[in-house]
Amino acid sequence: MLIVLLAAPAAAQNAEKQVIVTISGEELRGGVVSEIAWDRGTVVIQGVFAQPSGELSAQYFVKPATGVALERRTAHSPSSSRYWEMKSNRLSPTGLGRISLSSDSKVPQYGIGSLERRLGEAAIMGGMRTSHVLRLGDLVLLERFGSEPPYDGETWSWSPPELNRIAYVDQKGDLWVAAADGHSARRLLRGNFTLPAWSDDGKLIAIAERRNNGGRWEISVIHLPPDLSKH
Repeated sequence: MLIVLLAAPAAAQNAEKQVIVTISGEELRGGVVSEIAWDRGTVVIQGVFAQPSGELSAQYFVKPATGVALERRTAHSPSSSRYWEMKSNRLSPTGLGRISLSSDSKVPQYGIGSLERRLGEAAIMGGMRTSHVLRLGDLVLLERFGSEPPYDGETWSWSPPELNRIAYVDQKGDLWVAAADGHSARRLLRGNFTLPAWSDDGKLIAIAERRNNGGRWEISVIHLPPDLSKH
């Protein structure tokens, strides 16, 4: 795992995306960014990479502010660990909203003719197709096709309890905000985002973007409009 800590940026215009750090594929050792959390006013980014044996290894480093050299750290802080547990929980901090995950597998049937022939053609074209759907009440947060479902917290983040909202990324990679019960969904930005993380003060959402097929990752903060950062 790889941890990068950065001081929170200064205020910017409403709903503006501001890149705060770029992490290269070399720094990630060919791995991926897997978590974004907050430690009070600091953004914490975790990446994972695999050893040749297949085992995951840990590496932590710190960048407190722009222009400061990297500094080594040994672990997550208790505060950022608590934050991740809160933001990735399927139940909102206030208990108002609960996220559900459903998965369904089907064999696509191609062509015409007998069932045996169509099933054979489906196997040639890739076999079973599995869909995973995340819902918050009647609101569909994400629908993804593939063998692995999204892990908890990968595509959503609860706001601080007093705001009672959720930030989430849909299947297109666009960033949305909704009430904690799934009502009043509102798209903030179009993009190819993942790992939204609502700041502890409710004013920012940190987010990751994968560039150049994983050659680099950009971590940005979204400055929220006043009506979304106040309760």
